Order: sequence, then C-alpha cells, then structure tokens
Amino acid sequence: MLSLKLYRRLNKPLLTAPMMARFTGSAAAVQTGKNYASHWRTERIVSIALMGLFPASVLYPSQIVDTLLAGSISLHVYWGLEALVVDYLRVPVVGQLANKAGHAAIALLAIVTLAGFMKVIFVGDGLGNAIVTLWKL
Repeated sequence: MLSLKLYRRLNKPLLTAPMMARFTGSAAAVQTGKNYASHWRTERIVSIALMGLFPASVLYPSQIVDTLLAGSISLHVYWGLEALVVDYLRVPVVGQLANKAGHAAIALLAIVTLAGFMKVIFVGDGLGNAIVTLWKL
C-alpha cells in the first residue's frame, strides 16, 4: 500500500496546471457564444471557391469574376492571419494592447490588399490578365 506521503505527492497538481489553463480555448468559445462550426464551414467554402475562381479569372476575364476572386483572396488571407493573431497574440501572454494591435494590423492589411486588387481590376487590365502576365515572366 502506498504511504500517505507518496500518495499526496502523486496526486499533487502539476506545477504547470495554472499555466496550461490559460491556453485552452473552449471556455472562451462558450463565453462568446459564437458558432465556430458555421465560421469554419464558411472558410472551407471560400477556400473551395478559390480553386474555381483562379482558372475562371484567367479563362474568362471579367470584372465580376475578378471582383469575386479579389474578395475571396482578401477574406481568405484575413482569416488566415486572424488565426495567427488569435493563436500567438493571446491576451494573457502578450497583453491587451498587442492583441488589439495585431487585429488592427491584419484588418488594415486586408483593406489595403482589397483596394490594390480593385485598382488592378477597375483601372488596370484586370486580375486575370495580371495573373497571365505574371505567369509569362
């Protein structure tokens, strides 16, 4: 039979348990009340749509297809960078200011990217033609 001292030592919580509690995301998801399953589904739909929009913009260049491609790329990049900010710039680790700055930076980057795409679409030759030009280089 185990001695009382050994029993207490084996049942003592790990020293890292309070630290590990900060890294779990399930409590945050429950508190915010967001439906992350539908958000994940929407991300997958946009990703799959990108596979068809790239060839469509090259084969059938038009402002409508190019605008759909530009919006999809900007949204896809925004979601990807937002996941990085959520994973690596957590408030308990880096603080509220760095977390908010990271979110603001990726929002600004997504807006500037979309504005650049729109300039290429409506002022330049279009996104599909730009892809063909880059491919020829």
